[in-house]
Amino acid sequence: MKYEQKKYEIKNKYMGFPRHMEAVVYEPVEPDERASVAIMVMHSDANYYQFIPCPELAKRGFYVMVANTSNQKQPLEKKLQELAVYVEYLRGLPGIQKVVLLGHSGGATLMSCYQAVAENGVKIFQDDKKLVKIPDIGPLPKADAVMFLDSNWGNGVMTLLSIDPQVTDEATTKNLNTEFDLFDPANGFDPEGSHYAPEFVAKYQKAQAERFDRIVEHAMERYHALENGEGDYIDDEPFIVPAGAQPAPNNRLFPQDIRYLCHTKEEYPLIHADGSITTEVIRSLRPAKFTKSFSRIFGMGTEVSTVRTYVSSSCVKTMDFNYDDAEIKGVDWDSSYCCTPGNVQYIGAPMLIMGMTGGYEFLAAEVIYKQAKSADKTIAFVEGATHNFEPEKATEKFPGQYGDTVANCFDYVAKWLVEKEL
Repeated sequence: MKYEQKKYEIKNKYMGFPRHMEAVVYEPVEPDERASVAIMVMHSDANYYQFIPCPELAKRGFYVMVANTSNQKQPLEKKLQELAVYVEYLRGLPGIQKVVLLGHSGGATLMSCYQAVAENGVKIFQDDKKLVKIPDIGPLPKADAVMFLDSNWGNGVMTLLSIDPQVTDEATTKNLNTEFDLFDPANGFDPEGSHYAPEFVAKYQKAQAERFDRIVEHAMERYHALENGEGDYIDDEPFIVPAGAQPAPNNRLFPQDIRYLCHTKEEYPLIHADGSITTEVIRSLRPAKFTKSFSRIFGMGTEVSTVRTYVSSSCVKTMDFNYDDAEIKGVDWDSSYCCTPGNVQYIGAPMLIMGMTGGYEFLAAEVIYKQAKSADKTIAFVEGATHNFEPEKATEKFPGQYGDTVANCFDYVAKWLVEKEL
């Protein structure tokens, strides 16, 4: 089906945001009943205007809106309010009967938090278990369903997985402790696929969690100072973490040593190259990634944030954190509203969860599925698809081994939407 792309300005009613907000719409040229379903696409931090799901779902007859946050460095709750503007706009369009949220990667953090609040109110994120209680942001219009396509483990946990334990002074990346250097062949590094000794991994994960916990403790101290009127500024403060940025090339250890986080614990549907589906333990088909450190590079490796943004988007509680070949352990998923596996405990809407086995975050799908409250939840994996849905050619045994992974993924999504009468 043919589609066209249009750009819209949408009037915003929330104080503190641009009066007019922009969104890009992909809509079928000759719409049928599928066009009554509007799919809202948004990431917590990235530009998704040209993102693959948008044209792919429009080709399959659905109305797709994609927007970016006005400020990637604002607290998560502010992004929820911006998302509410778009959901409300879609609700008011003639012919739109259902609205579905699509969260990919860190976008699942935003979408899962949004729907949890929309269904239950902010009270679910204001109990004493939370590091930070979400502010009273008012009611949010609910979506009719949610889809998490290759979600990560939540932005807080991805921050934890990106922390470099070599840092010995939070003001600088000088004097790194090379005992924890992932890229030293003496520690097991190999650009073709590292093999770290179990003893090294245990020490590394422990040191990583300890540094992360210290950073979280400092962030919380500054947050409480702000709340008590004792901050360096009256509204917020800068918060800088050397060698602590979350973007993918900073993720550490399990991307380099693909023996870690490499298979599910249970059996799930796997979509093969020819479109057939089997049920089995899902195994990674990813290559080793990220062969150099960005820790000492300010622009790439340093997290430049604010206190309020960091505590809402990057902090979780840990308890003897570690991970092995099949799961992350020692994370309190319910300690923060920036954890997708914790957020889905509060979502009752129909839910589709998909993992891409050629990407290194695919295993998050299993914990999200297990944690999800919804009685109507579906999980599936796409064989050989990368994090961005295309075939992982680096691990093909022959050209075309994984088939058209984009088509396989979005044919499945479209079928799910139709079967759920969405």
